[in-house]
Amino acid sequence: MKFRVLLVGGGTGGHVYPLMAVAGALRKKSVEGGVDLELRVIGEGKFLSNACAENGLKLNTILAGKMRRYFSLLNILDFFKIPIGFIQSLWHILIYMPDVVFAKGGYASFAPCLVAKLYRIPLYIHDSDSTAGLTNKIVGKLADVVLIAFKNAEVEFGTSKCILVGNPIRSELLGAMHDESVSAFKLDPNLKTILFLGGSQGARTINTTVLQLLVMLVEKYQIIHQCGDSQLSVVKNELEKIIKEGKDEYADKISKNYRLYPFFGVSEMRAAYGAADVIVSRAGAANIFEIAAIGKPAIVIPLTHSASNHQVLNAEEFSKSGAIVIKEDNLSAHLIINQIDRLLEPVNYINVSAQIKSFAMMDAADRVASQILSVSSSDIG
Repeated sequence: MKFRVLLVGGGTGGHVYPLMAVAGALRKKSVEGGVDLELRVIGEGKFLSNACAENGLKLNTILAGKMRRYFSLLNILDFFKIPIGFIQSLWHILIYMPDVVFAKGGYASFAPCLVAKLYRIPLYIHDSDSTAGLTNKIVGKLADVVLIAFKNAEVEFGTSKCILVGNPIRSELLGAMHDESVSAFKLDPNLKTILFLGGSQGARTINTTVLQLLVMLVEKYQIIHQCGDSQLSVVKNELEKIIKEGKDEYADKISKNYRLYPFFGVSEMRAAYGAADVIVSRAGAANIFEIAAIGKPAIVIPLTHSASNHQVLNAEEFSKSGAIVIKEDNLSAHLIINQIDRLLEPVNYINVSAQIKSFAMMDAADRVASQILSVSSSDIG
């Protein structure tokens, strides 16, 4: 008899990529344990759709309404998506009738989680952040088990149903060789490379900082800059102005030492992590756990107005393991340069790399998969 697992998520890469890591771990562990596994995904968004296609996962799409914590006319439109998504979830889950539902959180998880409890299906959820998001605060009360990435998240859900597992990361991102990765970007293996990550949606603050620093940065370092799809045209326009202004001075240096990308696929992300000597990133949970797993010194710039202030809290926890945290209000060109220089000092580099590596829970996806597969021999729900 097949053991059916329904994976639920959508929205940004931070919710989608850990879901894919869990899918991979479930497949591996089911083969090792002789479990006849069937996987299906329900949710919404282009990142989920693309990720499912890349990983050979069947996807049922639903409408999902996002309730923003600020005034927006989109809240009115999204309000009407919620009942439609609920009805779609009722139908898809009835047809599939999984043995367990695993939800990654985010607004796309809300309706499927409610339906799972209506059908009395065991519900497992995962929260990546040090403080719970709005959806997980609600569905956490319904969940049989809450899997958490940060120990202090227990206070949000109650210790009796929480299990600390870390944040699942995609194993395909690990193990890239430095020199080969640098060469893949047509850069010089003998120069230090700084990776700036704007995330799947783009981070305007980071992009602006890179452009402000660009002339100084390319004098000393090579830059790989992932700016986000939505920010690409803005960054390109500013870049063209900088190059035009420096035609006879530094334009050639930018062409030689700077690489701009809107978004990274898995193979590109693996190479970018492999090439990087220092990483500058937002403080989303997916970002910081991936950085920790590869053990590269990092500067994180948390989004000041993130939901429940989760990026600032994530950054504070990450800083305990050696990451440098710069808040947006304190951000300046010289501060970034000084911190990069300091991290690249040989003794600092070795120490910070080791500290950051200790933050990662490398087997998080396997831990999540083990908990999900344990339902096959339990009486939860």
